[in-house]
Amino acid sequence: MSIVAVLQGSSGTDALTTQSALAIARQLNLPLIGLCALPDPESALMLVSTPEAAGLSAAAANSLIEMQKDMLAAAEAAFRSAVTQEAHGLETTFMHQVATAEAAAASAATLAEAIVFPRSAAKSGEPLSAAFDHVMMDARLPVVLASEKPFRPGPVIIGWDGSNGAARAVRFHAPLIAAFGEVIIAQNHKDAERDGARPDVAPGSLADWLKRKGVSPRTESLDGEVAGALLSLAERSSASMIVAGAYGHSRLGERLFGGTSRRLLESGSRSALALAR
Repeated sequence: MSIVAVLQGSSGTDALTTQSALAIARQLNLPLIGLCALPDPESALMLVSTPEAAGLSAAAANSLIEMQKDMLAAAEAAFRSAVTQEAHGLETTFMHQVATAEAAAASAATLAEAIVFPRSAAKSGEPLSAAFDHVMMDARLPVVLASEKPFRPGPVIIGWDGSNGAARAVRFHAPLIAAFGEVIIAQNHKDAERDGARPDVAPGSLADWLKRKGVSPRTESLDGEVAGALLSLAERSSASMIVAGAYGHSRLGERLFGGTSRRLLESGSRSALALAR
């Protein structure tokens, strides 16, 4: 098992992604892999019928090769700089994979203890947005979005409503939740009062489950709009991470999330965000 940081070849963004992934790796005492996946530049070549067109295609391919070299160098430099300062004896590996980011990230997420994307990947049109979308929405694997600010140690907040997404997020990230020690179960009390609410929606059910895994959580009641209340609690408690279910579907490259998920994804919170659908 390992922690995987998905890198995009942008120094500042990759540094923050590596920092969050490294903090998680330290908590779990697991190896850290920095993964930069870039497609085969030769795939950019097209079958053409004239020498002039062939020359243009070759020039475009060469330009792509040079651009990929720059991206790879930036990703590796950011990764190595972060781990040199903060790895503290952990095994760290930088990996360049010749593949689409979607395929490489989904493959890595299958067996990784956590796969960490930059926070920007949740926004359409960003370099790793398609890979993030594919891993969570199509492959239905858990993901962690890095903080947009330097990662800080603190409690883990579980946004709990008893839904399938929230349950999957907790189950998938259970080792990570346990490793951080302090856990807060946060819930809007109205969730437990909804018509047809499942018995396990009550925070006590989740608390009992966590206690069997060696975690002694405390509970916080949320009032009003859920996403805003979660973000406010995260700020007050200096939380390192929010664990929550994600809701929505992917269509033609556009992610359509419900209100709570969208607010969490678009926030500039210092806390990392662990999700499952």
